[in-house]
Amino acid sequence: MRVLLSTTPLDGHFRPLLPLARALQAAGHELAVATEASWHPHVVAEGFDAVAAGPPHAEALAHYGLFRAEVEALPHEERRPHGFTRIFAEGHAASKLPELLEVARAFDPDLIVYESGDLSAPVVAAALEVPVANHSFGVMVPFATVKRAAERMAPLWRSVGAEPDDHAGAFRGLYIDLSPPSFSWEQPLGDSIRLGQVPAAQLDAPDWLDILEQPLVYVTLGTVFNRPEVLRTLLDGLDGSVSALVTTGRNVDPESLGDRRPNVRIERFVPQAQVLPRCAAVVAHAGSGSVMGSLAHGLPLVLVPQGADQFDNAARCAAAGAAVVVRPEELTAEAVRLALGRILDEPSFAEGARVVQAEIAAMPTAEEVVSRLEEHVAAG
Repeated sequence: MRVLLSTTPLDGHFRPLLPLARALQAAGHELAVATEASWHPHVVAEGFDAVAAGPPHAEALAHYGLFRAEVEALPHEERRPHGFTRIFAEGHAASKLPELLEVARAFDPDLIVYESGDLSAPVVAAALEVPVANHSFGVMVPFATVKRAAERMAPLWRSVGAEPDDHAGAFRGLYIDLSPPSFSWEQPLGDSIRLGQVPAAQLDAPDWLDILEQPLVYVTLGTVFNRPEVLRTLLDGLDGSVSALVTTGRNVDPESLGDRRPNVRIERFVPQAQVLPRCAAVVAHAGSGSVMGSLAHGLPLVLVPQGADQFDNAARCAAAGAAVVVRPEELTAEAVRLALGRILDEPSFAEGARVVQAEIAAMPTAEEVVSRLEEHVAAG
């Protein structure tokens, strides 16, 4: 098969596609990744061809900025439908659609696989009458969110001669679900398959990772919500009784966080698959990649959600007994210190994380999903 993968230029949206992309490639299928041009080095570094389609994420954020005050006046749990629509429907999809349509016509795919934030891809698939698969980047985007996005996407569907979809195309083909069963508070419509995140062996990890003192805590705010002032609060919550690896994100200079603390190493970026097998716990923003990766390793979490899907993820982790959640209005160094002490000292949090770990381990492999995709395409 010729498979076109489409993604917005974000680590948390692109990287979840990689296990399936590698399995497709290993099965002999021809792949290309459609994303914004400046993101191509990340694609090529993973061993895939890249084709240019879509705006930089900064452009989509600039569009969101026009509505930021309106969105952020809402309670945290009510913001996601509005923010998702402004960023991904209006900011990304509107600009990406004509470019992706041109790229897809040239590539002539048998299948389009896209991550759930790339709302232009199902429109292109409908226009070209190509089978499509929606690959989640974590827990399914809630119905309320995709329905609001669908309202703004309707003119784009009509612009290519397709009937608008009530769910922005999210369930028109095969839905590939990264969330474990206990996290699936809403169920995808139509045909779906889960995809597990069983940790794989990682090569070429830096030597210093193996000499960090134990127990080791991994601290991250990902690559989008990595505000230095929040990182400083998390650093101040490390009381010296454990060692920690803190990643700031590629756009934040570790030196900007001030004096380095004993037993704390600060880096811009380390692949979490290299870090998590060496950890006892994780302090994170509740981004999908951080949460699912940590739980796949059975690690308890302190979660400090900031926006996007993070409040949804934090609620599920707390319900599973795998995390302590510190909300933005509660976030202080002392609150972080107390929460970290709880997840390290109270066995119930590690037990809750291991229950979810077992769910993830029982989910289908990337190779099984490839077989399902082959059947999906064969069925037309």
